[in-house]
Amino acid sequence: MKSSTKDKKTNEKKKKGTKERIRDVAIDLFSQKGYNAVSIRDIARLVNIHESSIYNHFKGKEDIMDHIIEFLIDEFRYDPNEISLDDLLDQYDPEMLLNNAIRPMIEQLKVPHIRKILRLMCIELYQNVKFLDFFKNQFMKPSYIFWNQIFQKMMNKGYIMEYDAKILADEFFNYCIYLFFECFILNYNETSYELLIDDLINKLSRHVKYIFDMIKNK
Repeated sequence: MKSSTKDKKTNEKKKKGTKERIRDVAIDLFSQKGYNAVSIRDIARLVNIHESSIYNHFKGKEDIMDHIIEFLIDEFRYDPNEISLDDLLDQYDPEMLLNNAIRPMIEQLKVPHIRKILRLMCIELYQNVKFLDFFKNQFMKPSYIFWNQIFQKMMNKGYIMEYDAKILADEFFNYCIYLFFECFILNYNETSYELLIDDLINKLSRHVKYIFDMIKNK
């Protein structure tokens, strides 16, 4: 009985490992060539398994893509245990707060799987409604709300001049979106990814300083 249980756990671990390898290879191929240019056979060949073995783990190529999108959603899901904005404002001055608020996003961009999936999202944004839904409703919309709250709270505490918080959030985050597309579309293959991220960080830091210099109470 104990041996049977051990064998079952070993098989489950092996199955999970194979499923993750299929996902990882699919991420690599999809992000390089695009979803339509990759076949199940291509994925199986790089995983070094029979093509039919893919179907032990996924229903097909679309199911693999769905799994990748769910992985991305989980990575960007809001964590209720994160420190509150009020606590952040108590810990940091406004300019430091803006820099620290964007730092988690930068750290996520450094993760290889996340980087490749975001590149894939940019490639497939106008073809895959699930990626489009994630980008619009689970990334863009919550981000605008988040920045709106930050600017409103800074106004409430007297750190910045009175203005429309929504306009400030739009002006601040719209440039962040431009930098995202600059990194993942315009300049993605022109230099090393590490240099792209360094350039992104430098531009975001300048953007934060510019915005805060314009709106801070003198």
